[in-house]
Amino acid sequence: MKLFAIVLLCVALLGCGKAPDDTPSNRTSTPKDESVRRLSKTKDSLVRFFQPMDVRDGDWLRSHPEDGETFEDYVESRPTRPTAERNKIYVQPLGTFSPAQMKVVKLTAEYLRAFYSLPVVLRDPNPVEKVPLEMQRVQYPNNRQIRTSYFLDNILPPLLPNDAAALICFTNFDLYPEDTWNYVFGQASLEARVGVWSLWRLERDGQKRTDADRFLDRTLKIATHETGHMFSMRHCKKYECLMSGTNSLDETDRRPLDTCPECTMKIAWAVPYQPAERYKNLAEFWRKQKRSSEEKLMLEKMQAVGGVK
Repeated sequence: MKLFAIVLLCVALLGCGKAPDDTPSNRTSTPKDESVRRLSKTKDSLVRFFQPMDVRDGDWLRSHPEDGETFEDYVESRPTRPTAERNKIYVQPLGTFSPAQMKVVKLTAEYLRAFYSLPVVLRDPNPVEKVPLEMQRVQYPNNRQIRTSYFLDNILPPLLPNDAAALICFTNFDLYPEDTWNYVFGQASLEARVGVWSLWRLERDGQKRTDADRFLDRTLKIATHETGHMFSMRHCKKYECLMSGTNSLDETDRRPLDTCPECTMKIAWAVPYQPAERYKNLAEFWRKQKRSSEEKLMLEKMQAVGGVK
């Protein structure tokens, strides 16, 4: 039996493909060209804040070799993007939550709003009742696990609003995707625009509860990373980046709370948003959390991108 500490993603390549070959000799500059040019310049202003990818034994890239994806690759792939009709992120808690867990879910909704510059709607918690026996198991005492397909196929699709770019579900049940897997942090579907993620392992270090800041950071990383996948972003391998794949909580903890220059510009093009305004909003989030180092870093990035002409 394999032990997987990854977030499983069911990727549907919706509308992907190469654009027609438009060379400078047979077309004029378009607004898209100008946007890509401007964002490419902005990308360069952020390089100094990030480290090249450091692959260690046991890391994601050791067991999952990937090609990576530049900003320009992403633009040409015709990614799934929010639209005028589908432009909200919904956060749905499912189950019973402690006050500490609910605080993290609420803060995650606030962070998603600043991170993606999209409206975020936090719904009231719904109970998880009458789970079919074939959709659950007890891995060890006091650890009831629910199969991810129960959420993705049965629970979440009826809850998906028409104006949703994505519906993110948080639960405090441990999750597993198949009988041969020990667990996953979560699973998502691009086709259905829904995903489910568990807080169970994020608030634990072995048999002990982790500290509040680490629990929050892990949850923010999982939520923003997987929402990026819902917008067709592939794993990053160029930098130590929030969109890099992770094989364990230790690797997740090493990742930054922000996307690298390549991935930040992908989001700026897909949403779209103004990078300087985004960093201002992220700095304000961290100011409210009294995390001065993160606030300072976001303000420095805001100044860096604000100087690009």
